[in-house]
Amino acid sequence: MWPRRSVLGACLSLAASQGMMRPPDGRCDGGAAYDGFADTYDDLNGGSLPELLGLTKLRRRACAEASGHVLEVGAGTGLNLPWYDQRAVVDLVSLDESSEMLGVAGRRAAQLGLSDWVTFQKGDAAHLPFSDGTFDTVLDTFSLCVFSEPVAVLKEMRRVLKPGGLLLLLEHTRSTNALLGAYQDVTTGPVSLTSKGCVWSQDVPALLRAAGVQISRSEPALGGLVALFRGR
Repeated sequence: MWPRRSVLGACLSLAASQGMMRPPDGRCDGGAAYDGFADTYDDLNGGSLPELLGLTKLRRRACAEASGHVLEVGAGTGLNLPWYDQRAVVDLVSLDESSEMLGVAGRRAAQLGLSDWVTFQKGDAAHLPFSDGTFDTVLDTFSLCVFSEPVAVLKEMRRVLKPGGLLLLLEHTRSTNALLGAYQDVTTGPVSLTSKGCVWSQDVPALLRAAGVQISRSEPALGGLVALFRGR
């Protein structure tokens, strides 16, 4: 159980980190919103603050559970590439709407010697360019909050999963702690305006249920400000 002061400190730090990630044009439903700062994205999302807050550890944990044929939605610059278990993952498709972000991801894959293992696909998360039941695992880390139609995106993720496949979702969600939840509600507007449109107070469990996803397990962190969800 975190002391109240520590939780509030983490809350403020997380909000501040969101504020640093502003794209040129607000909400990110178009890839062009990220093209302009793809080369500096890692400085904000892969720097010391996520590590200190434990977010990098959660990324590693989520990726370590992926297996078979894997799709990562909102893959960005490929920050998750080092954390996949190549013994378990047959191949990986990294999808994003931004060509520039995927370009950075491609260079990262080359540096890691993964170019033959991962395929980069530009595409719309709300209209995934894949047949039903294509993937054993679909993973998303911190991108659902920026989509204007999160339920549609989740339905697409569910559609392309094989029967019995695993959905892994590491996301901002509204805390069940009354104080933190209220803080998120009050700051949702300002945070969204300065953080690529991220709605950090969204009720992810409710969104998953609306998309027909059965939550098998959830793992809250930072006082419930973020959580790792596993669904079918």
